Amino acid sequence: MSDGAQNKAYDPKSVEQRHYERWEKAALLHEEPDPARPPYIVCMPPPNVTARAHIGHGSTYTPQDVLVRYHRMLGENADWLPGTDHAAIATEAVLIRQLAAEGKSRESLGREAYLQLAWEWSRQTGGTIDEQFRRLGFGPDWQRSRFTMDDTMSAAVNKVFVQLYREGLVYRGKRLINWDPKSKSTISDAEIDHEERDTYLWRVRYPFSKNSKDGIEIATTRPETILADVAIAVHPDDERYKALIGQTVLVPPLLERAIPIIADAVVDREFGTGAVKVTPAHDATDYEIGQRHKFEMPSVIDPQSIITGEDVAVGRFAGMDSSAARDAIANDIDALGLLIEKKPYTHKAAISERSGAIVEPMLSLQWFVSMKPLAGPALGAYHEGRIRFVPERYGRTYEQWLQNIRDWNISRQVWWGHQLPVWYTPGDDVIVAETEEEAQSIARERFGGAQLRRDSDTLDTWFSSGLWPFSILGWPEKTSELEHWYPSSVLVTGWEIIFLWVARMVMLGLKFMGEVPFPDVFIAPLVFDAQGRKMSKSLGNAIDPLDMVEKYGADAFRMGMMRQMRLEGQELRFQESRCEEARNFNNKIWNAKNFALSLHEGLPGALHLPASDTLSLADKWILTRLADTVIATSGALNGYDFGTVAETLWKFIWYELCDWYIEAAKIKTESRAAVLSFVLNHAMRLLHPLAPFITEEVWLSLPHDGLSIVTAAWPDEAEIPVDREAAAAFSSIQTYLETLREYKASLGMPARAKIEVRAPTNFPEDAAVLVEALGPCELARSLPARETAHFSEWFSCLEIAAPKDFLRERYAKDRTRLLAETERFRRKLEDEKFVGKAPAAVVDKEREKLNTAAAELSRVEAALKEIGE
Repeated sequence: MSDGAQNKAYDPKSVEQRHYERWEKAALLHEEPDPARPPYIVCMPPPNVTARAHIGHGSTYTPQDVLVRYHRMLGENADWLPGTDHAAIATEAVLIRQLAAEGKSRESLGREAYLQLAWEWSRQTGGTIDEQFRRLGFGPDWQRSRFTMDDTMSAAVNKVFVQLYREGLVYRGKRLINWDPKSKSTISDAEIDHEERDTYLWRVRYPFSKNSKDGIEIATTRPETILADVAIAVHPDDERYKALIGQTVLVPPLLERAIPIIADAVVDREFGTGAVKVTPAHDATDYEIGQRHKFEMPSVIDPQSIITGEDVAVGRFAGMDSSAARDAIANDIDALGLLIEKKPYTHKAAISERSGAIVEPMLSLQWFVSMKPLAGPALGAYHEGRIRFVPERYGRTYEQWLQNIRDWNISRQVWWGHQLPVWYTPGDDVIVAETEEEAQSIARERFGGAQLRRDSDTLDTWFSSGLWPFSILGWPEKTSELEHWYPSSVLVTGWEIIFLWVARMVMLGLKFMGEVPFPDVFIAPLVFDAQGRKMSKSLGNAIDPLDMVEKYGADAFRMGMMRQMRLEGQELRFQESRCEEARNFNNKIWNAKNFALSLHEGLPGALHLPASDTLSLADKWILTRLADTVIATSGALNGYDFGTVAETLWKFIWYELCDWYIEAAKIKTESRAAVLSFVLNHAMRLLHPLAPFITEEVWLSLPHDGLSIVTAAWPDEAEIPVDREAAAAFSSIQTYLETLREYKASLGMPARAKIEVRAPTNFPEDAAVLVEALGPCELARSLPARETAHFSEWFSCLEIAAPKDFLRERYAKDRTRLLAETERFRRKLEDEKFVGKAPAAVVDKEREKLNTAAAELSRVEAALKEIGE
């Protein structure tokens, strides 16, 4: 028996921590590879080491926990592999702020001391989200937790980088990247938000010559990049500019460099003047134009956001901050009479989500992965059905990105992270090796010396994350985990990182393991508030899942979340009321357990059922419904339909088990204790993956086999006796009783008030007992005997006797009320002042009220006369 088994209400605070600690101490959440059992492996998407649990973890991580608990109960070699990501840019942003508050910088600290600080900070804060996950009931194999900066993970990262480099798939080149001028690093597309910002739109004329009054006009929001223009582009079908294609204009305000007018179909004829400046070094679209037309790509803004003349003449603007240069250049253009217009303009600016700075597209010498050779096999795996998405439509997102893939910028200018395994000789020769010792050996062999300097850049965090499904299993070592647990079974994640993470894991898994890393990708819904708004601190609508746990318990939060998930719906509008309902659901379960334990005959051993010929009609019905629920729950879990899982169990436990069977079990029978114990045991096992704590507590309170419900077997419908005929008979009783209750409610009778029902003299005894107890009613066998072909036909023979005493009292009260109302209305209408002064519509309304009340009074008096006053 569990502690406090007979408490009147379920108290999650007295249960959750106690059971979780017991699970960990007994290693119930831990697995070792077992070739004798089918594997079921889920790799946890590693949360950032800086992260704290948020509402989105409820929709993404709860399903993972549900699946692993379910497959463990199926007897499979199931394990959920956890870990955290070093979150390079996020961690660096936090540390730099802390150092700045102390009047320090990473440079003043030095790289070695800074990295030591980063490690210490990660160790101190990295456990926070793990503890929060424990409070949410998440049960991964904590003994196998990994950190993306662990030595084994770093070894995997270096090996992959080196192999890709040696195969020509990693290269160093000058390409357009996203530059965060505040964090002083390149960033990925995933780290960019797009926000509306107010700025100006400048309309500028580029003259054909210095003294020309003619030229071509463009509109721009970035005058500071005009100095790097290499062309003016127009749409080839734009009749306004066809005659100008091939001519040249001068770049203002210096008017020293001529650039061509070219045709390119990418130009939007509706934006601005229909002619656009082409600045390949500072705009993504312009970069593509520049590549197509093989233009030079001069940069005029350096990584410190300073105007530079290194690639092209910039005149007096050299050394200016780019924001100051914007105004200075615009002023000089105006002074030349070339500024046609300046007007307010709102546009979507690219903002670094980490630093809040406006992202600067910049041409920079960086490290890249050549993606097309890797994308082909990943696309083939999807087309061949070796990887599928749930819901299916997200496969198209995956497919489109791979079909339009661009090379991946993997170098970052932060210090915290996997440092590139790249060294340079004094002559700037590049050496790529897995270790410094290997790099020195290569240097001595090729260049006759071992003096090297290491590249200070680190790798994009998504690079190490892309190796997660096999690096977490010990690759490149040939571990038993890697042999038996790769590929994993399913990935549960959000749609927004399909291309940033999912596709890269597939590409790298195919490249280095020869297999897709997972056959299924379940896309969890995004969580919004009840009005469909994104949750944010500024809106004041953010919900902390730990607040929900504190208020309702972890099981209630999980169940509340799962009930709101829909297989095809990708917008979960979270309602706290669902957690409150789930708390009430848990109390319903608790009361059912208390009732079972209160039976004076006691509960028999676990999973013992009496002979079928001793089972009551209610017993056979609930057992049949249990078998159906096992089938439905298993099917929904296998199809990732978590909302249906939750609703199926909710209906069975609350409505069928508690509201119907337990009420029927209050009628003493020889079988009730055994059946109730059997059904509760099975119900708790079905519910366990969704609500691990209360199910453990109740399961331990009842007769059971085994140490914990965590390792109990999943219910097998084949072991549950099914009687369809008896179940249909009980359903007929339910239908009749619901009709009877609706009738009583229509009369205003209390739910527990008895009413007389007349039945044939040969009405079945088992049905009579249930109808009388559950009605409740008094069954009088006062009608002639009847013969019926089907059990359900018995209920058309029943007659409800009008409750005369109740109706007489009720009608008498109604008559008193209606007499008073009609008298009041009549007096008002007999008042000449009221009738004379009030608007006709008001008078008509009062007359209508009188007529209605009089008609109702006549009906009540007739009813009283009929039943005998």
